[in-house]
Amino acid sequence: MIIPECDSTKPMSPKIKMLILVLALLVLGAGIFTAVRFIKTRPKPPQRPPAVIAPLIETVAVAAGDETVVIRALGTVVPARQTQIRAEVAGVVREIAPGFLPGATVAGASPLLRLVDDDFRLSVAGREADLENVRAALELEQGYQEVARHEWDLLAMTGKAGESPDLALRKPQLAQARAKVRQSEAALEQARLDLKRTTISAPFTALVLDKHVEVGSRVSITDTLATLVDTREYWIEATVAVDRLPWITLPSKDGQGSAVRIRSQASGAEREGRILRLRGDLEEQGRLARMQISLPAPLDALPAPILLGEYVRLEIEGRRLENVIRLPRSALRENDTVWTVHNATLAIRQAEIAWRDTDWVLISGGLDSGDIVVTSDLSTPIDGMPVTLGQER
Repeated sequence: MIIPECDSTKPMSPKIKMLILVLALLVLGAGIFTAVRFIKTRPKPPQRPPAVIAPLIETVAVAAGDETVVIRALGTVVPARQTQIRAEVAGVVREIAPGFLPGATVAGASPLLRLVDDDFRLSVAGREADLENVRAALELEQGYQEVARHEWDLLAMTGKAGESPDLALRKPQLAQARAKVRQSEAALEQARLDLKRTTISAPFTALVLDKHVEVGSRVSITDTLATLVDTREYWIEATVAVDRLPWITLPSKDGQGSAVRIRSQASGAEREGRILRLRGDLEEQGRLARMQISLPAPLDALPAPILLGEYVRLEIEGRRLENVIRLPRSALRENDTVWTVHNATLAIRQAEIAWRDTDWVLISGGLDSGDIVVTSDLSTPIDGMPVTLGQER
């Protein structure tokens, strides 16, 4: 079969163009109809109500009561009494007590060391002999007194006695003899005192911090032989903020200072002490008030002695507050607010703070006994938001 050749350059007739346009519109309309039909007839998922998010929280039930304010501070242990032992007479050390060693404790009035005392004993013997001589001279002079008075009486009977009997009765000689006796008695007492001072004793029950003498050492009255510290009591130098002072009871004529619980930072040993006095100046660097605290029997503390120079933590008993609520410091929120729970919803309340420190707060207003306080954290707390109660502390 022979196919006639088409002329591509010949334009399409209007009827063909119209036919093509109609066919295109029909195809497009069918596609749109099918899409709309599919959308309208597709299955719809079941509608669910939006979920309510109620975060889990930890709470604590609070109760009002009386609380004692506790002021926390730091301090350093220092000696209450410290003395340097010196000899009162010069000499050579003959004997040292076995317990007289650095770090040892010596009893009050116990001998620490003795000096060579031979020269002092000879001095006492010489002074005793001098005293016997002057006493004998006094007795001899008293005999002369009797003779002089008898002669004076005879002269008075004959009318030849003078107007001044003192010289005739040897009163100046008697006064001189008596003065020599007193002088010799004082010299003897001084010699005996020097002999006694050859034995050097502890002035009180003490800890030997340092010892600078050995047997055979020659010592003078200016040499420091040892340093002793009274072990019956130490002091604690402590600093507190000035605004804490109104809460502390200072010693007065009518009573003692506040009680203080003392705890060693090194060993955990504890003792009870009391405030002795408030220093009259401020600590230079932090501008803090300074006070001294009594630490009785520091070497008897358990489980270990409290030593000089230790850093200790102090809990000072302050004033007592009535009808307040005690909360952990972490339960106090921004701007002194507290989160509470009411009908399973969060309620943010403004609190009145009577006292606060690093661990606790005492609230005098804004909460009531029986309120449930939130102790855990919330990322976005909103007043009235639902919450789920967890474990109550």
